[in-house]
Amino acid sequence: MTDEARPSDPGGANTEIWRQVLMGTDPGLPALRRRWERIPSSPRCKMCAAPFRGPGRLLTRFAMHGPSSSNPLLCNLCFGKIRAYPGGAEIDISVLFADIRGSTGIAERTSAGEFRKLVQHFYHRAAKAIDDNGGVIDKFLGDGIMVLFIPVVAGEGHARHAVEAGEALLAAVSDPKLVAGGVRVGVGVHTGEAFVGTIGTDDKLDFSALGDTVNVAARLGSDAGPGELLVSGTAWRAAGRGEPAYRRELTVKGREAPLEVVVVRAASAAAVA
Repeated sequence: MTDEARPSDPGGANTEIWRQVLMGTDPGLPALRRRWERIPSSPRCKMCAAPFRGPGRLLTRFAMHGPSSSNPLLCNLCFGKIRAYPGGAEIDISVLFADIRGSTGIAERTSAGEFRKLVQHFYHRAAKAIDDNGGVIDKFLGDGIMVLFIPVVAGEGHARHAVEAGEALLAAVSDPKLVAGGVRVGVGVHTGEAFVGTIGTDDKLDFSALGDTVNVAARLGSDAGPGELLVSGTAWRAAGRGEPAYRRELTVKGREAPLEVVVVRAASAAAVA
């Protein structure tokens, strides 16, 4: 999003600019992400990948890429860019939702401080699995996360990366500390068209995704049992996984036809009944 390319009518006229950025055909953002990703540190800006902790923290602050006070998941520079270029584009992406099962019961059995430590440990383990597979953490949802797999970051194989991230996440949260604390996680993945771009107003803008694809992924995430990954048939095929051992049909509110899903369990990471 260079200043030279900025249209005279921000908003709807920015759709093509956003499409180029999100699809990776605009070289500016991919090149910037590659530079920042050389510094191994998370969490990062969910647009440019500038690290907010570790060795790169001082450098990012000096370069105006420190966390935005309006949206801590974005850096100051990227937040300023999305304010200058409101809008977005409808593109094919993959979306992952994951959350802790039975978190209310865990919170009742432990102190607030201990529960926070468990959730933070879950975030830490999950974030690494997601970063390693080209995902962008969109939101932290109390005891869960929403993750986007966008072409500019994950490439054309975003569905494959999303499924692999789901499997890696289930393996990561088998950490003894989480298991001892009663933490079990359910994960859902779906692939399809969604609006990706700016959401909100004024200083409360966010970079996120909306649409049926997001809603279906959220439903899969909520229906997954402890230690389960539910992958829509659409995402499974887009990931190139071949014929699964078993398919389950899931009724989704607002859809006339049942949704075909594949079930993957943490222990074997293979499709099962």
